[in-house]
Amino acid sequence: MTNQVSEEQITPREVILKVVAAKNALLKSWKAFLLLILLGFGIGYAMDVYLIKPNSYEATIVFNMGGSSPGSDMGNLGALFGMSSATDANIFTGENFFYFVESRPVIERALLKNVVVSGKPMILANFVIDSSGIKDEEWKDLPTFHNFRFSKTNPDSLSMDERVVLNQLVIKLKSLTDIATLERKSSFIALTATIQNETLAALWAKTLLKTVEEVYTEKQTKKSRNTLTLLQRRADSLAIMLGKTEHKLAKEMDYSTQLIVPEAKISVNKLERNTSFLQQLYYEAMGNAEKMRVSLVREAPLFTMIEDVKVPLDLKSESKKRAKIGALVGLMLALIYVYVKSIYSAIVEDTTPLPKA
Repeated sequence: MTNQVSEEQITPREVILKVVAAKNALLKSWKAFLLLILLGFGIGYAMDVYLIKPNSYEATIVFNMGGSSPGSDMGNLGALFGMSSATDANIFTGENFFYFVESRPVIERALLKNVVVSGKPMILANFVIDSSGIKDEEWKDLPTFHNFRFSKTNPDSLSMDERVVLNQLVIKLKSLTDIATLERKSSFIALTATIQNETLAALWAKTLLKTVEEVYTEKQTKKSRNTLTLLQRRADSLAIMLGKTEHKLAKEMDYSTQLIVPEAKISVNKLERNTSFLQQLYYEAMGNAEKMRVSLVREAPLFTMIEDVKVPLDLKSESKKRAKIGALVGLMLALIYVYVKSIYSAIVEDTTPLPKA
């Protein structure tokens, strides 16, 4: 038993012999070894040179969702353990909100907004065409799009050519925009725009978030706004009726001063009562409309701003790591080549017949 254990143990002499054999194998194939490393480094360096991308700027806005009605403690506990049977259909919560921010209608509406750049008013889509790098990348072979300009801000009134260009801009900015939770255990959300132009990056992040809030306000207060419209129309119609009645009253009062007859006085009294009644209805309608406006102002906001875009923005440059990676890959291939070659040489030596005496 002792002899078997001693035979299986690796002696220092065997280790030294293996190291010497590896050294000899490297010396025999040093040209191929060096060639593979240089080849990998060269390929990586060429990729660094020809696939280089311009520097970009990161504009990040951190906010916290608000305005949603909190659920019950038991419901939240059940959802935590996956026992909630109902799905949340609200588009302003969870993953639904992330998809909604990057949806086509929201991005189109943000692109067609009027903005001010360096004191000059323009449509945001035109600034994106000039400063997002789309001319040098996606439109490199489409020079006809380089001088394209939008003149309308309503998506429904765009022509087919304008729709084609707008769709290209939507795809471009969707790839440059990212929204996710700030940390796994945090409820804060970070909206990040990574664009070549520093001004455009900050402007796009702010405009997109503002557009999301506008859409939220329109959808959440739709019934209240419809009610306000009805109240305002009622007040306007009462104002018209009140104006006509007051005009008749003034005319009858002027007429009654010239004729002393009971019928004229009765007509004036009737018009005065109608005028007083219409005034009461008009003031009541105006008061209800004003209360509705105040309630709209008090609507809960969609989110609470935590951290706005900082100045200056973070510069994101592409690190040239392809040359190093190529050299490491070449080194691994060279080691594999030397190992395979040494094994093959050992097999050939074992199978070579000994010369006859």
